Amino acid sequence: MDNAQFVKFSTDVDLNQVPAGSAFTVTWRMRNTGSTTWNASFRVTHIHADQGSTLMTDKASYRLREVASRAVVRPGDEVDITLEMTAPAPRDKFYYTDWQLQNGNGRFFGDIMWLRVVTVQPPEPPPTGWTSSSRYLADVTIPDGTRLEEGMQFTKQWLVKNTGQRKWNDGYRLVYVSGSQAFTPFVSFKVPKAAPGEEVVLSIPMVAPLARDEAYISTWRLYDDRNLPFGDSFWIKMYATPKEEGWAVTPYSQNDPRWRGRILGQGPRTFAEFGCLVVDFAMMLSRWGEAVDPVALNDRFLNLPPGQGFNGSNVYFAAPAYAYGHVKYYGNWTPRRNSGAQYAQYDPNLIARLDKELANGQGVVVQVDSTPTDPYNPGTEQHWVLVLGRVGPDYRILDPIDGKLASLLAKYGRVNRPQDVNEALKDTIISALIYRSSKAAPPDDDADEVDDGGSSDIGGNEDLEYTGPVWEHGRMLWGVHDRSTRHPQPPDFRIANGRFQTVKVQTGITIPELDGYDMEFVLCRLYESFNGRDVPVSELVRALVPDMERLVQAGVRYFEFLNEPNLTHEGLKWKNVDGSWENGAQFADYFIEGKHQLQARFPGIKIGFPGLSPGPATEYEFGHDKGYRMDSAQFSAQVKRGIQAADFLCVHAYYVSMDEVSSNAIKLVKAYRRDWPDKLIFVSEFSNPDPFTQNSAAQKGKQAREFLQQCQHIPGVGGAYYFIVSGPGWERQALRREDGSSTGIVEAMFAE
Repeated sequence: MDNAQFVKFSTDVDLNQVPAGSAFTVTWRMRNTGSTTWNASFRVTHIHADQGSTLMTDKASYRLREVASRAVVRPGDEVDITLEMTAPAPRDKFYYTDWQLQNGNGRFFGDIMWLRVVTVQPPEPPPTGWTSSSRYLADVTIPDGTRLEEGMQFTKQWLVKNTGQRKWNDGYRLVYVSGSQAFTPFVSFKVPKAAPGEEVVLSIPMVAPLARDEAYISTWRLYDDRNLPFGDSFWIKMYATPKEEGWAVTPYSQNDPRWRGRILGQGPRTFAEFGCLVVDFAMMLSRWGEAVDPVALNDRFLNLPPGQGFNGSNVYFAAPAYAYGHVKYYGNWTPRRNSGAQYAQYDPNLIARLDKELANGQGVVVQVDSTPTDPYNPGTEQHWVLVLGRVGPDYRILDPIDGKLASLLAKYGRVNRPQDVNEALKDTIISALIYRSSKAAPPDDDADEVDDGGSSDIGGNEDLEYTGPVWEHGRMLWGVHDRSTRHPQPPDFRIANGRFQTVKVQTGITIPELDGYDMEFVLCRLYESFNGRDVPVSELVRALVPDMERLVQAGVRYFEFLNEPNLTHEGLKWKNVDGSWENGAQFADYFIEGKHQLQARFPGIKIGFPGLSPGPATEYEFGHDKGYRMDSAQFSAQVKRGIQAADFLCVHAYYVSMDEVSSNAIKLVKAYRRDWPDKLIFVSEFSNPDPFTQNSAAQKGKQAREFLQQCQHIPGVGGAYYFIVSGPGWERQALRREDGSSTGIVEAMFAE
């Protein structure tokens, strides 16, 4: 069976502003996850031309060996697929292009390789006849075929002559074009200034990659200050040989068939889903002579007293110290103030500290973003890797995904990372766990042992637990729902900015309108007006795609799939009112198919199950909306398959008094947390909606503050959104009136 999984994406340009007509290079790293070997009959082919995908290359199909870093790709191997493209004509909206692998029988397979590019007017050309050109003269260092020990630092240099009419200025760069990216984590370097006819040396600091029999080849080219390539190409071709001493660590993989399906800790996650940290601990302990595989270590942690081994599938950071007397835990540290690691202590000099620990054979496990190089969906999913040591500008790691050696920056660094080496490392590491063993040489300092427990940056709460991915912002964000018309106005920005950390918007909002909000995070509701219409999933997706393209390009990644599907005006069939589903089970199918189609179109986005209208079955009439609400508990029971398939879960929680804040609204959120411990929750609507109560604005503000304060102690809640900032007909709940003045609720909500 042929299959392929997307691993990472890189490019040498800012895809948000590529000069029309200029050349640029893109690389997708793909993993062969099938059972067949990709050979000379396999191709990389442009797809979806009939759906708007733009061909930006010379050909619509290439033999894999023409564009890949290796000619033969065996099951489990990773390969870099590099295409040289030309930016289309400039226009206000972006272009996209889709590519896919194709086997010798012509069948397409695996994840789609895609990119989106915004083209701009190119800069004014230089005077007629003034061109840039260069000629390769000689290899100054590392001639073709050189053999170097893996990890060895060196500088590759080429002697080159400026054979054009233009002087090379600060805008000229030497840019990675194709082949292996294992030599350096950076894709662009400044070049010396050179007058026409002058000879200069181009230099790139490099590190010899991991040992293998096959040669490493990396090709580079000069680009001018208009981002146009010119002149000869330059390459390095060398062989990497093994280090004599090795790293003295037993490698393990969380996907090892012997245990990938085993339950981790107290459950419900498996090793394949959530076992990276336990596998890292097993590898780290092997460095200190402990012969314990991940399953044996899992069992050992399970036998520890409560609060020392596992909390569900989350392993406590201090567990290795509790389980082994020679190990001490020295805390969880972050090199950035806003890394998203809530329970990590900030250390601006963390890289120097890690270098010292590693030089003395101590243990360092770092948290990284598992998909950092997708420029459209820069997710921060929790993943932990074991750091072995510093090698030049990078850290050598063992990755528990496959148990293989890798370079930290090459695998988990951002595309547009800082050129300063230490800043690039700080930009990559979310947080770092430090351990010391008496079997290794202790660093010469007086650092204190730490016992901060903590298996998740989300936190814990009495009988509640959260076992899902770590929320990237590390705390519950206080949020507000955007204007009901989907188009905010300046008074909305004045109400929201400076108070809330997140906003919930709806598709239909323009990017300038979105930019009016100054927020850490944006949640977007996918909007469709059903109102008695049967809207097939494919029609819904087609309607949503144009708005989603703009929002995804703007950095929005979390999307709530529609709204309150247990109401007739939101798609539920009832009596003579048409709709798209009759019950929760049918909506589950609708949701799953919609999620599949949208994520195929926008890889990397998160699709959340929508909040229900809470309460018993009833007929309702509110404004222009009239219909029937299906009992929310009954609907929830029918829709479990859909919730299980969701990336996150949304909840609507309402109250009509201070007492009901706890007895109704918070109780409902806690019930969802108990039922779905592995789902990140967003309270996508909350407020006092009763138009008949005589609660003052001050009372409603205090109720909202009480809800937020109680909700932030429930583990795994990413954000809670007050409903609503403004909207015609919503003045009893809204934070501002239609004349732009505040209703007084928000001031009471944020009163000291």
